[in-house]
Amino acid sequence: MSAPKQHTLKSPDGKYNYLLFDSVFAFNAFVDDEIKNLSSENQLRWNFIEESTDSQIRSGSDWYGTLKPKSVQELDEHRTFLGMKLINKIQPQIKEKLTQYLEYLNEAVLPKPKMAYNDRGLGVFSFDRATMGMYQTFPVNTSSPMNTSVSQLHIELGNKQIRTSVKSVYAYFKDKQMSYPALQLYIMAGANAQVKGDDLLYVGLACAELVEFMELRGVSVEVNVLLGTSFDSQMILGCIRVKRFQDKLDKNQLLLMSSDPRYFRYRGFKSLVALSNYFGMTIPSGLGTIKASMGNNFVKAINPKGFVFEQSYSMDAAVKEVSQIIINYQNQLHGKK
Repeated sequence: MSAPKQHTLKSPDGKYNYLLFDSVFAFNAFVDDEIKNLSSENQLRWNFIEESTDSQIRSGSDWYGTLKPKSVQELDEHRTFLGMKLINKIQPQIKEKLTQYLEYLNEAVLPKPKMAYNDRGLGVFSFDRATMGMYQTFPVNTSSPMNTSVSQLHIELGNKQIRTSVKSVYAYFKDKQMSYPALQLYIMAGANAQVKGDDLLYVGLACAELVEFMELRGVSVEVNVLLGTSFDSQMILGCIRVKRFQDKLDKNQLLLMSSDPRYFRYRGFKSLVALSNYFGMTIPSGLGTIKASMGNNFVKAINPKGFVFEQSYSMDAAVKEVSQIIINYQNQLHGKK
């Protein structure tokens, strides 16, 4: 694989060293490649992580969430979010909590565009609408005895033309606000050691609800996950795009990268070692710490129009994140700072 470009920037809270990845696949490939080329110091760190992970698994720790892994290899190969039973319990509660904020956004800022139809070829052809008035015709050409015979033969063979009496068969969104800015979201993934595994879920689920709501109202959304740490007055970050503007949201990828303790507390740690090594730095034995507002400060520096989900480890905290993004988005629409 090609080596990703190194980026650095300075901010009031220290120096950021970061890499940009266009996909989860590219990020995982980088991590697996770089872990083979560790310095002797970083190799010792990684060996310790593997040993401590094995110890955590054998002790039956809930550090990796409700579904406890059986082996280190299982964690290393983990690519699918497995907490759907927990999601089915939490998601309705988050939807209920978010209702008042999303209803406000719907009524005051982003009314859902209505579907309309035209006969001018503008929009997407609707086959379902065309079938409402569909009928069959058998063209007959009587300009000569030969053409008449051919027409009769087509009738006998059942060769017919399909037509529709419905003329407005092209669908488009009526009164869609084309001036709405696209929305770029960033999620600061992971958690410090004292946070329980299942408590990582809330921020990813809240983000998924916001993405679905926005895109149903014609606002294109991009989602990026930030995975990193800080030590020695420096920050190490990987910025991974999990959804492009034009893509449909893959909830598995979003939850895997942003909210899955099984992923973060093994492959996430693996990535922190790999990222540090790539920048020629030795990661400390505790793998550093996720500083408060690290995600906000980073996004403010690289993309001032981006919106950030910092770490939220409860339903109320995640809902508060969404409500603040809604307020900030409304201010952006109206040109307020």
